[in-house]
Amino acid sequence: MENNRTLSRSLTDSRFGSWGWSMIIYAIIMYFFFAALSTDGQNLFPTAFSEIYGFDPNTLLAYATPASIVGIIGGFVFARLLIKYSTKKISIISLIITGIAFCVWGLCANIVLYVLLLMVVCFFASGFSFVAPTLMADWFPRKKGVALGWATIGAPLSSAFFVSGFSILLTKAGFKTAFVIFGIAVIIVGILSIFWVKDTPQEVGRYPDNMDPEFAKTLAYRPEQAAIDEASDITIGQVLKTSNTWLIGIGYGLLWMVTVGVVSQFIPRMMSVGYEQSQALMFLTISSIIAVPGSYFWGWLDSKIGTKMASVVYSVSYVVALLILIFSVNEAIIWIGCIFIGLGLGGILNLIPSMVISVFGRAGFKQANSIVTTIASLIRVLAFAIMAALLTVSGGNYTLPYTVFIVADILGAVVLLLIRQKKMK
Repeated sequence: MENNRTLSRSLTDSRFGSWGWSMIIYAIIMYFFFAALSTDGQNLFPTAFSEIYGFDPNTLLAYATPASIVGIIGGFVFARLLIKYSTKKISIISLIITGIAFCVWGLCANIVLYVLLLMVVCFFASGFSFVAPTLMADWFPRKKGVALGWATIGAPLSSAFFVSGFSILLTKAGFKTAFVIFGIAVIIVGILSIFWVKDTPQEVGRYPDNMDPEFAKTLAYRPEQAAIDEASDITIGQVLKTSNTWLIGIGYGLLWMVTVGVVSQFIPRMMSVGYEQSQALMFLTISSIIAVPGSYFWGWLDSKIGTKMASVVYSVSYVVALLILIFSVNEAIIWIGCIFIGLGLGGILNLIPSMVISVFGRAGFKQANSIVTTIASLIRVLAFAIMAALLTVSGGNYTLPYTVFIVADILGAVVLLLIRQKKMK
């Protein structure tokens, strides 16, 4: 009984130990780089390239969708490679190649090379995007909620600061130099990964979840048990035949699609109700800043009430956000909407891997995550096409797409409630 109380208290604290915090900081950087290069940068890169090389910015922006699909393919490829090769090797290779590609990207004076390098960046950036949750699964199988809550802070930090920071770098250093500087920063982290990344806590004489050695002996954290866990990995066939795989992928895919749809059209929606672009951008920036503590909040809530119920709360929060966007009649309501949107931004990257760990365990995470995240990502990218189609049908009125997204959000929550979630032994 006392052991259970001690374990319960430890699930929501942030005592990860020096090596544990080191891995969390590394994961924060991975999420930051991935969000900056694959998502947030698309608010800036097309315009920047068009100003220097004379490309049509709308044409460049159109290539973001096929590049995102290439990124999804890359994510699946690297997720499969993570099963066979160490997390350290994948992070080193993906970071260094991404950094080199980003440096060269800034030198692309024709549109064919632009598209090619964009796809290379998205493909290899997906590699280190899978490194982050894999590290958290190996280091914190029980404290996954709080650990992922800290780690996923990297994504909203990118949303809040990358575009403005890189804009300053473009102005101060020049276009080509700015790309080289950021690319070199990515390469440096890749080189540091040789010494920094530890695939498991056992490599540095630690136990998962920073457990005290004596207390760990009373649980399942014994060296011999760790070896059994590593050897008991499930097969891809078993993952595909498991209903939970599809429930997690489809359920979170719908929630992720709603999140992307709301955020991608937030500025146009605000402008449609009378706000200037600068004001709309300010609202989005505020939401991104709120997402930083929001990431920790979802991790904490995950640890307190469980991943499934935390996901339902997440779904409800976006229903509220969508209703606010539909009835955004005054600035006070808009500010409330910013809070809900910001909280949501910080949650989805946390909850997906947390649920995979909850259902498939530490040993089965890599195999299952490669399938689940691919399914969810394929549904996520439908957000742009659905939003565009519904706005065309409605003549630019956002009530129709937001209503459809409310239905999709509720459906996602219902699907997630069907998951048969087992407790880790």
